[in-house]
Amino acid sequence: MENSGELSIKTWEPNALIYDYDTPSFNAYYIIEGEVDIFTPRGLKLNTIGPSEIFGEASLLLDKKRSVTARAGSIGVKTQLVPKIYIAHLQEGSPILSALLRNVQLRLVDSNEQSARYARDIEKLIQLAKEQNEVSRAVTDKLKTIQKRIENDFFSDY
Repeated sequence: MENSGELSIKTWEPNALIYDYDTPSFNAYYIIEGEVDIFTPRGLKLNTIGPSEIFGEASLLLDKKRSVTARAGSIGVKTQLVPKIYIAHLQEGSPILSALLRNVQLRLVDSNEQSARYARDIEKLIQLAKEQNEVSRAVTDKLKTIQKRIENDFFSDY
C-alpha cells in the first residue's frame, strides 16, 4: 500500500473499534462517509467527527502511540487510509506547516488529557456522593431506631 502511492479505502460497521488507546500508529484516516466517535482511555466521549475530517494524525505527527480510542459512529464509517509515509512526505515538503501542525496536535493532546483528568475527578465525586448518601441513610436509620426506642420507653409507661 505505502509503496504504490495509492491511499486505500477502509469501512467499519457501526460502533466498531477502529483503534484503541496506547496502540501503535501506522495510519491516519480521512472520513469519506459516516462518523467517528473519539473517547478517552476511560470512555469519556471527547468528540464526534464526520465527512472531510481527519483523525489518527496526532500520533503520526508526534511519533507516539494512540492517545485516544476511535470507534465508528452509529451509522458506521468509510475512510481513506493515510499512511505514515504520506504524512512524513507532507512534513518534509513544508517544515513550517509541519511545525504548526505539531504545535496544534500537542495542544489537542493536552486538552484530551485534561478532559480525562476531569472525568476521573467527576467519577471520584460521584462515588463520594454515593458513599455520603449511604452514610446518611445509615445515620437516618439509626436515628429512627433510637426514636422508636424512646417512643416505646416513654409511651409504654402510660
